[in-house]
Formats: sequence, C-alpha cells, structure tokens
Amino acid sequence: MDIEAVLDRLMEAGVSVWLDEEGKLRIDKGAPEEIKQLVREHKQELIDVRRAQDFMNRAGIRIIRLPLGQHALAYPLRTNLDELRWAARVLRMDSMPLVINDEGLEWISPEEWRRRQVARICEEYRRERLKKAAEAVDYAPVQRWRA
Repeated sequence: MDIEAVLDRLMEAGVSVWLDEEGKLRIDKGAPEEIKQLVREHKQELIDVRRAQDFMNRAGIRIIRLPLGQHALAYPLRTNLDELRWAARVLRMDSMPLVINDEGLEWISPEEWRRRQVARICEEYRRERLKKAAEAVDYAPVQRWRA
C-alpha cells in the first residue's frame, strides 16, 4: 500500500499519528485495531513523513508559484540542503525546483495576510476621511465678525 493511501485511510478514519518529543510515533488511543495494524505495517514510512513535514515547517520551506506558473520550493539561506532534498524526496516534492528566498521576506499565513489587507484598507479609508475633513475646513467660508 502506498503511503498516500495510508494517510488517506487515517484521515477517513479520523485518526491522528504524530511524533512525540522523543521521536516515537504515536496514534490516537481510540483508534480501531485495523488502523493500528496498518500503522504498524507502515511505521517507518509514517515516521519519515512526519519528520519531513516537521523539517519543512521548522525550516520555513514554502511552495511558491513561479512567474510561468510552475511551483517551486523556496527556502531560506540557512537551510541544510541535504536535509531539504531528503524531505522533498520523502514528501514526493523532489520534482520541484529549489529556489533561494534571499529577499528577506516574511512568511505569513493566509489568515494573517487577510488580516493585514483589511487593516491596510481601513487605514487608507481613515486617511482619505481625514484628508477630506481637512480640505473641508480649509475651504469653509470664513465668517467675519463685526465689532
């Protein structure tokens, strides 16, 4: 059985597997015996997949779309390339080109990006309102008082 099929089977059953602090594979306590047996049969492959995922997340590796539409793995300069190639092979991403992220860009989640966009739009709206209010004050007719 392919590791992707094993992961799909785990997802269908609603069972999680993870690595503990010692690097041992753990499974939900309430998992059916059939699923536990499946995990035992593919233990090393599951450990490799979880380690590869952990490395990718910890190192800040991201999948980006290149200008011509293909995808690439973008990695920071400090990344261990041997470990990156191993993780990409385990996760079957080794056909993607590797691209250095030397622009110093901050990687943010889609939720954070949306939050920042809303904040930017609100700030632009606030500035526009202040500008219009200032213009209204500048163009307001001056009333002269007679003494």
